[in-house]
Amino acid sequence: MISGIKRKSTAIESAFRYFQTVDLIISHFKREADKQKIFELLDETFTLKDLLISTASIHIYHNLGIRVEEAIDIEKGTVESSKKQELMEKKVIFDEIKELLKDSFQSEIDILFRIIALENKFIDLLIEIRDPNILESQRESVLEEIDKYLEKELRLIILDYKSFNFYDLMGDLIGINNNIKKEIFEESGDLKELSMDLEKRLKKKEKEDKYIELSTLNKMIEEIKENFEFKSYQELKMQAMPVRMIKKRIINYDMERFPVSVPGLISFREANELKKNIIDKIKENLEKKIDYEHFENEIFTYMKKEIIKQLNTNPNDFVYFLQNLNEESFEEIVYTLNKYGIFNILEIINLNDDIAEEVKKNMIRYNIKKFDIIQLNDKKKNILVNTKKILNQLGNEYLDIKQEEIKESNIVALLKEERDKYEDLWDKIEKETGNSYVELREFIRKKEIVDKIFLDKLGLINYSQILISLDFDKIIDNLVKDTYYYLLSKILRQLSRIIEAFLKITNEKALYLLAFKKMYNATESEEWIWIKFEELIIQRLKNRQEELVVLFDADNKPFLINGFILARLTETSLAKAVSKLKNEPSPLYEGIKQIKLKKDLISPISYCLAYDLVKRFEEYEDLRKSRVRKALKAEEQKKEKIRKEIRKSQEKSTLNWIERRITSSLMRINSPGINPNQLYWEEKDTKIASDNIKLHSELEGDTLDLFCEYFLFAREKIKELYPAFKLPSPEKIENVVKNIANKILQDRIGQIPNKEEINNMFDGERFKIAQEIAKRIGKLLDKALYSKFKENRR
Repeated sequence: MISGIKRKSTAIESAFRYFQTVDLIISHFKREADKQKIFELLDETFTLKDLLISTASIHIYHNLGIRVEEAIDIEKGTVESSKKQELMEKKVIFDEIKELLKDSFQSEIDILFRIIALENKFIDLLIEIRDPNILESQRESVLEEIDKYLEKELRLIILDYKSFNFYDLMGDLIGINNNIKKEIFEESGDLKELSMDLEKRLKKKEKEDKYIELSTLNKMIEEIKENFEFKSYQELKMQAMPVRMIKKRIINYDMERFPVSVPGLISFREANELKKNIIDKIKENLEKKIDYEHFENEIFTYMKKEIIKQLNTNPNDFVYFLQNLNEESFEEIVYTLNKYGIFNILEIINLNDDIAEEVKKNMIRYNIKKFDIIQLNDKKKNILVNTKKILNQLGNEYLDIKQEEIKESNIVALLKEERDKYEDLWDKIEKETGNSYVELREFIRKKEIVDKIFLDKLGLINYSQILISLDFDKIIDNLVKDTYYYLLSKILRQLSRIIEAFLKITNEKALYLLAFKKMYNATESEEWIWIKFEELIIQRLKNRQEELVVLFDADNKPFLINGFILARLTETSLAKAVSKLKNEPSPLYEGIKQIKLKKDLISPISYCLAYDLVKRFEEYEDLRKSRVRKALKAEEQKKEKIRKEIRKSQEKSTLNWIERRITSSLMRINSPGINPNQLYWEEKDTKIASDNIKLHSELEGDTLDLFCEYFLFAREKIKELYPAFKLPSPEKIENVVKNIANKILQDRIGQIPNKEEINNMFDGERFKIAQEIAKRIGKLLDKALYSKFKENRR
């Protein structure tokens, strides 16, 4: 049984190695369904950089559901126009990412090259100072050289690179990058409050594992500033002390991090050489036309060859090689190898493609199945081991063997004899083991072949190594992919953060809307509620401003930072949002004067700009709600029109039958030879009329009026066709209908019903009233028919 702690640590390890956003980016150009969408945004000469940006755009649009244009009205638009808008929006997102990304791929690669160069310097230094013959003066000279080199590199990076490049470099050089990621995943695995009030939610930090790269950068900045005593990146550029503290920390960390043995150091350097070559291949294709599948296969083939080459070293050196290649601890490498079925490092050492292929060929040639090797390797499944146990339990009762323990050779000798010779013994063995004499003989035959061909001839050390040989390709492929995607993730950090920035601000929009709802519901005496929630939103927006200034390297770009936030809040493009901030009057001066924001007078991280964003977002929401209300009103009017048309149609359909019945009867009554009995009202007429009257009473309107309306319609139709016939007045008919309704409803409610009770009558009551009205209409029509018939006979 796996404990909860184990499950949690395993989940954290899995999430940590496959950083969510990066893994999602890569997974898109692995799916056939996504490829078409990605290539829609690219021309025929697309580069690896274009491909990565296009993939990010597809992820933002389709997976995150972020939009940059107002949606087309489905009824006004067409399928083609919707597709055009979709493509246009994805191209807008593509251009935005490209603008925000700038040369980040290149700078991240440069930083990785500098890290590799610095590590190699350290490795050379450690190899030199671990020479037992080195003099103390030489040792000090070497340490001084690395000290000067490191300080020079740090100053160059601080001055020439963006702040996030420096923090990434620091995170890697002092080992806090991956540690922080693990901490974030551990914290996210803890139990969370199921419910939290809005004020707390606005104050509280968001769930950091959803924005892993962005959260890691933020935490690294906090930790590095605190540990090395500087308040801003600008201050770091001006001061020498923090740089010296950083330098000392890097030297101490790296002196401890690298292996003690010289062969181990050489393995680290070889891993760095492989890393450098992989990154070089990625760099070459960033600005070059690319077939990604061919490019990836080429890298995988190269990496596989290099990793297999390392299997010819000793086990410790191979682990050191993997440690540096994947930037993992010894325990993490062991975990990875265990995950792929390697529990003894010796069992993969010295394996290669040729041996693996030879093992597979011999398995086929000698009809050996993988399950046979598993049986031999697992003592619980090995029927030879089980048979030996049974024989030892039986002792010498059945065999004349003069030794304390029965050996395998005894069982082999026993199997060479015919079964009949030891029939009782074999009956016992077969019963206890569940395996027959024939099965055991076949098992021994296969074991002898496996021992001779695989262990003796091919030189494999045990059955477990045979199993690893069978899965050798898969194991190496997994190690290769793990390493490649991890290295690629280090180049895609900035792209991942930009995607996470899109998502983070879009997600926070829902929180702001909840706050708006609270604010709008506040009364005049609760003005403090409005002020409190507005302040909380402003503070949260200032946090986003601060985050984006570092992310976009935009200390002097207030419109870019706040335009990005506004674009996400109002579902528009970055260009349009920036244009609004630059060219439209700011809500800051509302009621005073129409003044635009001036770039020279504002900072990207600003209470005023955050307030401006809140007011613009409020205005956007008011406008959106107004449009929704307008659309709902139009929809309601449309529904009302349909209802009226349906009512007319229903009225016609409910009145059609009685109109036809009265017309045909009164017109035929004077036909020669007609028998009036044929035209008189019958039981079936009462049933049809009752159904129609009931349906008519269920139309929109007052129920009693609708009953009267039907009766009066019948009266008017008789009058129209037989004007001389004396009919009851409309008032009398209305009284008759009212009396019928009162009588039927009174039986249930015990009193004369009011209007509401009539309108809410039961279906059975409605039908009874309809029946009574139908009978009275029938009597009236019969009288008219009889009167007209008699009149015609005179």
